[in-house]
Amino acid sequence: MRVIIGAGEQRWDGWTPTQQADLNLLDPASFERFFAGTLAHAFLCEHVWEHLSVSQGEAAARLVFRYLRPGGALRVAVPDGHHPDPAYRALVAVNGPGPAHDHQVLYTLETVVPVFAGAGFEVRPLEWWDAVGPFHHSDWRVADGPVYRSSRLDHRNAAWRQGTGPLGFTSLIVDAVKPG
Repeated sequence: MRVIIGAGEQRWDGWTPTQQADLNLLDPASFERFFAGTLAHAFLCEHVWEHLSVSQGEAAARLVFRYLRPGGALRVAVPDGHHPDPAYRALVAVNGPGPAHDHQVLYTLETVVPVFAGAGFEVRPLEWWDAVGPFHHSDWRVADGPVYRSSRLDHRNAAWRQGTGPLGFTSLIVDAVKPG
């Protein structure tokens, strides 16, 4: 079973989309009801963790860890606090406009890794900006967890993928792998 937490309108083949009413990252009983003694092979969570406080995010990481098979991964994408574009950072800021009105954290690689490492995960960065400006990305498989707001899939990054323009909207993306 591969599960999208907080899917919204997102649908990917082979993935089970869930909403907060199905799986609430702050409610262990919702996980117990949903999984009924089984474990997930993988989780995907795109632009959800920033809506939790740091302590809630840490508790949510521990909860997901409990319901993930050994060797499985939680792929997490959040807005990147090191993105060099001031307009991007304003759009995704804590208490920002529109959908960001309830953002509680603007993560960087340095602040997101401890959230998941503290829950027992091995954390592998996939896409991120560093503190001095460069964008970094690993070769990650879309089939292992498609993240639309990424350098690889977002339509706003088409020119960058073709080598003819800058990056537009990206996310800080990590795989949190449960040791197996």
